[in-house]
Amino acid sequence: MTMASATSSEGSSAPVSFVRLPDESWIFGNAPSFAKNGLTFYERCERAAGIVQTRLLWKQVFVVTDPAAIADVLTLHPRCFVKSYVQRRLKVIFGEGLLTGEGDEWTYHRHLIQPAFHSTRMAGLTAFTRENTEAMAVSWTAGGVRDVYPDVIDLCLHNLAQSMFGVFDPELERVVRRLVRACQATVHALSNIVRVSPLLYPSRLRRELYAALAEFDALIGRLIEARRREPPRDDFLGLLLTGSPDHPPSSRKVLLDESVTMLLAGHETVAAAVAWTLYVLACHPAEADALADDLRARLGGAAPAATDLDHLRLLKATFDEAMRLYPPLHRIARTVIEPVDVGGHRLPVGGEVVLPQWAVHRSAKWYDRPLEFRPERWTPEFRHALAKFAYFPFSGGPRACVGTHYTWFEGAVILGVLAQRFRFSLVETTPVVPYEGLTLLPDAGRLRLRIERRV
Repeated sequence: MTMASATSSEGSSAPVSFVRLPDESWIFGNAPSFAKNGLTFYERCERAAGIVQTRLLWKQVFVVTDPAAIADVLTLHPRCFVKSYVQRRLKVIFGEGLLTGEGDEWTYHRHLIQPAFHSTRMAGLTAFTRENTEAMAVSWTAGGVRDVYPDVIDLCLHNLAQSMFGVFDPELERVVRRLVRACQATVHALSNIVRVSPLLYPSRLRRELYAALAEFDALIGRLIEARRREPPRDDFLGLLLTGSPDHPPSSRKVLLDESVTMLLAGHETVAAAVAWTLYVLACHPAEADALADDLRARLGGAAPAATDLDHLRLLKATFDEAMRLYPPLHRIARTVIEPVDVGGHRLPVGGEVVLPQWAVHRSAKWYDRPLEFRPERWTPEFRHALAKFAYFPFSGGPRACVGTHYTWFEGAVILGVLAQRFRFSLVETTPVVPYEGLTLLPDAGRLRLRIERRV
């Protein structure tokens, strides 16, 4: 059931609970606890109050977990915030792309590429995904123990490159894989509060990141030149190249920034969501069997088509429940740029605001037995009653993820194939440890499962 809320999900009608967390250290504040395990720290804050003020070294941080206060940040006062301190530093990788850009330029680019994610193009994405997932499934028929995460991440990169860039080849895969590794290491280093400027001085990390970016720039340059010689297309890269009546063709810098953002963040988000879903199905064989039976009854063993997806309610519930427990985008962060009331409390300029999906999605305030995997909770009545920002795997407001529907279409097709054909079980008895990178990854990119073919 959904727990009752004292505030509206559309914004604060009364002040939400607010506490200041006592400092553990007069120098570091609460940085030691955060550094030890950020996810556990967010959970501690969620239990303490709807807004928790804390200090991490010199930064005043506000951990916001009340859905009404989250709405204040994401939908009511978005112009009072910019991307967080860490994300602003990630411009070294993503430039002014959708992940890190701000203001009118961001809005301009968002409108330009939006048609690439229109529902009319999802049939094409579904066809690519069906074909590529079938090919991957063939390599799994022998069963046994397999690290499925590399397969899933390669599959999602393949789908994205084909549907958004019109090409996929070993060179693209190699270059993107190298940049992903460098990006993950950079994100982890920038999130480490004791490493103030990990890219300021010469280091192995900086050398590898800049070398990977240079290689990516050269590859995108070759791809752009090839596409300029072809008829225009309506995919992501085509929209950037040709523009529209209201949007002229993009500059080389915009093409690079948006391409690196799409290729890195786009495929990894879906891959993490699919991988975590396979993990929870491996942990819960009864629910996995029920899903397989439902899919077989509706699809007869075939891969889902785009027209099937609206009717696969148990698959949607399973995917949503997996992303509730393991949200790929596990926290959103913003910096206050003008005084603003959030949850009925004034936040100062310069304060860092963190909205941790991880803690909100696992809150007993909104979910009965919140740490249990229970797809059956996602009835139409439950969805309607749930506070709007008690579940927000893809953010919300004007900066909601442009690929929200893309993630559902691609993830549903992949899981629709794999759940019908394979039974997954755990190899290790210890739980998989989440890794806080650009997205929430299983065990820093490893997910060893035992695979058996269903008969």
